[in-house]
Amino acid sequence: MPVFHTKTIESILEPVAQQISHLVIMHEEGEVDGKAIPDLTVPVAAVQAAVSNLVRVGKETVQTTEDQVMKRDMPPAFIKVENSSSKLVQAAQMLKADPYSVPARDHLIDGSRGILSGTSDLLLTFDEAEVRKIIRVCKGILEYLAVAEVVETMEDLITYTKNLRPGMTKMSKMIEERQQELTHQEHRQMLVNSMNTVKELLPVLISAIKIFVATQSSRGAGVEDAERNRKFIFEKMSAEINEIIRVLQLTTWDEDAWANKDMEAVKRCLALIESKMAQAKGWLKDPHGQPGDPGEVALRVILDEAAKVGELCAGKERKDILATTKALGQMTDQIADLRARGQGPNPGCVQRAAQCSQGLDLLFGKVDSAARRLEALINAKQAIARRLDAAQAWLADPHGGPEGEEIVRALLAEAKRIADFCEDPKEREDILRSVGEIAGLTARLVELRRLGKGDSPEARALAKQIGGALLTLQSKTNRAVANMRPTKPAVTLEGKMEQALRWVNNPGVDDRGVGQAAIRGMVGEGRRLAGGLLGPYRQDMVGRCDRTEALMTSLADMAGRGEAEAPHARATAAQLQDSLKNLRQHMQEVMTQEVSDVFSDTTTPIKLLAVAATAPPDAPNRGEVFEERAGNFEAHAGRLGATAEKAAAVGTANKSTVEGINATVKSTRELTPQVTSAARILLKNPGNKAAYEHFDTMKNQWIDNVEKLTGLVDEAIDTKSLLDASEEAIKKDIDKCRVAMANVQPQMLVAGATSIARRANRVLLVAKREVENSEDLRFRDTVKHASDLLSHTISPMVMDAKAVAGNIQDKALQKVYLDSCLRILAAVGKVREAFQPQEPDFPPPPPELDQLHVNDEQAPPKPPLPEGEVPPPRPPPPEEKDEEFPEQKAGEVLSEPMMVAARQLHDEARKWSSKGNDIIAAAKRMALLMAEMSRLVRGGSGNKRALIQCAKDIAKASDEVTRLAKEVAKQCTDRRIRTNLLQVCERIPTISTQLKILSTVKATMLGRTNISEEESEQATDMLVHNAQNLMQSVKETVREAEAASIKIRTDAGCTLRWVRKTPWYQ
Repeated sequence: MPVFHTKTIESILEPVAQQISHLVIMHEEGEVDGKAIPDLTVPVAAVQAAVSNLVRVGKETVQTTEDQVMKRDMPPAFIKVENSSSKLVQAAQMLKADPYSVPARDHLIDGSRGILSGTSDLLLTFDEAEVRKIIRVCKGILEYLAVAEVVETMEDLITYTKNLRPGMTKMSKMIEERQQELTHQEHRQMLVNSMNTVKELLPVLISAIKIFVATQSSRGAGVEDAERNRKFIFEKMSAEINEIIRVLQLTTWDEDAWANKDMEAVKRCLALIESKMAQAKGWLKDPHGQPGDPGEVALRVILDEAAKVGELCAGKERKDILATTKALGQMTDQIADLRARGQGPNPGCVQRAAQCSQGLDLLFGKVDSAARRLEALINAKQAIARRLDAAQAWLADPHGGPEGEEIVRALLAEAKRIADFCEDPKEREDILRSVGEIAGLTARLVELRRLGKGDSPEARALAKQIGGALLTLQSKTNRAVANMRPTKPAVTLEGKMEQALRWVNNPGVDDRGVGQAAIRGMVGEGRRLAGGLLGPYRQDMVGRCDRTEALMTSLADMAGRGEAEAPHARATAAQLQDSLKNLRQHMQEVMTQEVSDVFSDTTTPIKLLAVAATAPPDAPNRGEVFEERAGNFEAHAGRLGATAEKAAAVGTANKSTVEGINATVKSTRELTPQVTSAARILLKNPGNKAAYEHFDTMKNQWIDNVEKLTGLVDEAIDTKSLLDASEEAIKKDIDKCRVAMANVQPQMLVAGATSIARRANRVLLVAKREVENSEDLRFRDTVKHASDLLSHTISPMVMDAKAVAGNIQDKALQKVYLDSCLRILAAVGKVREAFQPQEPDFPPPPPELDQLHVNDEQAPPKPPLPEGEVPPPRPPPPEEKDEEFPEQKAGEVLSEPMMVAARQLHDEARKWSSKGNDIIAAAKRMALLMAEMSRLVRGGSGNKRALIQCAKDIAKASDEVTRLAKEVAKQCTDRRIRTNLLQVCERIPTISTQLKILSTVKATMLGRTNISEEESEQATDMLVHNAQNLMQSVKETVREAEAASIKIRTDAGCTLRWVRKTPWYQ
């Protein structure tokens, strides 16, 4: 099947497919309409010449290459293309003699399909060889990175650096060229991100090696910390280069992305649960432990982390973990309530606490078992992928030794391991059958090679057959692993909300559990937010979550009984819809307040750590102060990461921002203990220049990460909501300062003033970022003016606070200080007002009645009434009527996934009027065309022409959407929104081109009996996946275009009108 992961492959296949589509249409006209096929001698000769040239270049490449896999895979592709070209030539000759010849038409269609498929095979084989060249360079860098462990002198370090840099430069250049060639935007971004990380880590690695060499050669303290630093950087760089190698080999969507993320998440959850267990059990054991104590917080963290693991599991395992977590959560609430009322020592409460402690052990066992199972699945899946390359290389070498057989056996053992985990017996048997067949074929090949017949035609054909069978086995095991994973909802809150509401509105439709998974995801995030709240606020959030979950369960039960359309089910659905909207709003309010608090100051703890690390050797309690500040720094970093993850899950961010936050949080978490180690090295080696430079490098790396994280978090939440929360927090801080002055507490006053200053500076940072992001001069000037006013109020307030703290009972100083605080509060209010939507300029009000004067001049005469027949009244304007989305007819065969994707786009577009909005009109047209294509791809003969034409019409509408979206982007004054819109619409032309090619491939198969069912299904699957991507991209483009239109000035000349048919509040 054709693949289109590079621009070169796509640019070559598109004109070929276009010519093939003409031949397919001619074939159908002759077969269905009885038309004579014209003389094709000239166009077929042109095709033959192009094919001959392609084969000639390919054969020359094979002669000069040392790539054994390429030498093995190219010849079959040559044969396929040459045979297909011969069929076309034969068909042209036969049709010239008899324009109605049936065998000639068969040769025409088979030859067309073979040329398209063979050309794709040739291009893919060549591209794979190019990728292997890049991978060889990457593996060379990996091998040389490991030399870092034996660098022990400064001379070694200089040599190591001198040898490493050229290879890094070469790898960077090759990756840059490769990413520009790729058509998958996600793959491009993954390569760029990983390569940028490697570049950023290179100077850090050199610094880590340098401090290790320095501490070891001087026999100073901190050698172990330096070694840990070096090992961390080396492993981090190696992991990123391995990720580059993995992404380079992807030709379709990234199937393995979930695996690494899920495994990392589970391991982190497990480690956190283990670290908190003793503290939680200590609180349960102490009958006088109070709610809000660190032990109770640890217990709730354990339950939250266990729930996260449960959500990553499937089937019985998932239900078991979540049920245990919920039961322990309820038990914890009861214990906390009893202890708050002073009943902790009562026998009932003590017994309940003991049961909860035992339940924690049980929960840990279940989570640990789930983690082991997931790790075994992922390891087996990844081991197959790793060993597949080595197996293919052995198969390609006719003189390959017995070690290749061991590689194949190991691969088959991993496949058997996956089969053992399969819950579906059919999947298990299918995998085991393939394993048995491959084992038999491999044994036969080994026997032939042992007899010295490895180069014989039989052995080569056998090697090719085994290679294909191994690829098929890999796809079967991948599918089995995917089926054992839970249904994943969208990563953003808005995406989850959309999936949830789609199920709520149609609970009787099978959506494979996506809607309920989305609701569970929202409820889970709500409970995690509740864990950071106190008393009634936590109970309120938990109550909202419980109500939503109960309504979901009730509605699912009704749907399961076939009562989805019953009145009581509709009433429950309406309640659930309201509950979801209320939960979303409350979650965002809570999360915004938490971001306002936690991100008000991000760098003070690391600065205090730096001061402690550079303290003079004779400073009192030097070690104790350092350990305290190191602990504060790590706890602060943990809070930043946890809050950022909540902002990603609950905010208004798009997918790329969510992924950016999660990646930055991961990087910051990994870096935090390394910063502490670098600080400890500096503490143990005072005055050591290398130690100071290394700590400074690590510290700056951490600060850069946190600044990036802060910017992404600000993108994820509504700016005005953040400013509102900051303003409210400053009011509370001012109230605390009033209490401090009344109670003569200077330390409390200083803490309040510090908090006010930090929050004000945070507001300034947010305003500065928004000014940099906007191109609206009026908005920029307004925000900048308000920011300048605020910046001039902070320093005077700090000075006044110091004065009051020195003489806290002085009423005059108190008044001056409070006036300074109120000026800051007013200035923050001005910044917030600058982000309010601008009201339109209304005309001036009419004059008062007493200012009106009657003119004495006589009025003109009244005109006569019209004579004759009275004209009919003016008809009302016609109502806009959308073409209804076609429903599936009884017994009709169609592609359900394509139809669902088309319906979702149509539902999104129907929210808006298409009058005066060509984007909406084109999107609706595309949805209806895709619905038609879903019928055509499953049809019999007689649909080739319609399928090809449908794909062309969809591509034409796609071009229209892309053109209009780019026009909107040009006029948008918000750079962030503009970038999002351009990134989304950039995907559309590539996907629509691929749709035309895949439709042509599928058209060559319709009505043919000499096509295997597997090949036909593979073509359909690729076409369906492409159609889903296209519909999703257009849907996202519609949303981003509407968001961008809000940021277009009214005098910009934008002609698109966005008028909602259904108001957002309904």
